[in-house]
Formats: sequence, structure tokens, C-alpha cells
Amino acid sequence: MPAARRQTASPPHPDEAAPASQGREAAIRLARRQFRSGTRIEMQALANELGVSRMTLNRWVGSRDRLLGEVNWSLAKPTLDRCRLQSRATGIDAVAQTLEGFIASVLDAPFMKTFLQQEGEIALRILTTRSSELQHNFIGYVADLLRDELPDPPGGLPVEDLAYLVVRIAESFCYVDMITGGEPDAAKVGAAIRRLLS
Repeated sequence: MPAARRQTASPPHPDEAAPASQGREAAIRLARRQFRSGTRIEMQALANELGVSRMTLNRWVGSRDRLLGEVNWSLAKPTLDRCRLQSRATGIDAVAQTLEGFIASVLDAPFMKTFLQQEGEIALRILTTRSSELQHNFIGYVADLLRDELPDPPGGLPVEDLAYLVVRIAESFCYVDMITGGEPDAAKVGAAIRRLLS
């Protein structure tokens, strides 16, 4: 009798080669690199470069809006941390200087200028609404900052509501050119936040 054919395991399909957590991290790293270079993030092209299907990429990172939100927050968080460390103030001034410095950094970043110019409506949706986790993360960050610097916040407002107002002030002066046609001005962010918190 002929010897039974030995069955060999076929190599894993590229979609199955990496655990979802590793695939997600790789996708965000690659998307962040593209974003910082000013390249428009395209989901199919990103999937091709990662060697997976578009369906797998969507399973890893969700929608394009969600991915852009993740990328933006991965850049925003260390910038906020740096601005907070650079501020030698305490209390209201620490909050105002941190947010003013952050918005100045956003306005100075070439990749943010490109993103806002090329995809203005999408950018505003991702950066300033619940379309992504960025807005939630930004408000949470500011709420923690307020708890640290203002144990007894003014006006009797819950700290989460106060954080929401601070974030809205920062966003308003950052994206004012797209909202009302005005001129973005980081210095106005600090002044308005001081007025609110005083």
C-alpha cells in the first residue's frame, strides 16, 4: 500500500499572522508615520502595506475616523504632557499655560496644517465631536489637570463640566478660522481660560 501522505500545516494567512493587539499597534504606528509626513491616510493602502485585508484592518482599528482620532490623540497626549511640564506655574496659571502651549503646538505643526487644509470638515468632526475618542480623552485629561491644580474649582460646577468648557475654549480659538473665519490665536486661549477659572 502506498504510504499515507503526510499533511503539512499551511502557512498562516497574513490576516492571521499577528494577534489583534499587535496588529492594532502596528496599524496605528504606520498611520501615525503617514500622518506626520502629511500623507492622507487611506484604509486600503494602509491594509496593503500591513499585508492584511481591509476587513482585518477595520477589525483592528475600527473606522477611518476612529483611526484618525487614535493617531491624533497619540500625538496630542505627549504634547499636553510636555506643555504641562514646561509650565512652572500652579493653579489657574498652570491650566492656562498648559492649554495655551498645547494649542500653539497644534497651530505650529505642519502635519496639522495639512490635515486641516485637506480634510477640514472631517478634521473638525474627529477633533471636536464624539466621532472619535479624542474629544473624550482630551476632556478627561483636562479634568485631571483641574483636579490637580484647582482642588476647589470656581462656580460650583462639576469638574467634568468645567473641563468641557476649557476644552471648548481651546478648540474655539484653535479652529476659529474654519468656524467663523477669524484668526487662530493661542494667546487668547490662555486669557479666556484665566477669565473662566477666575
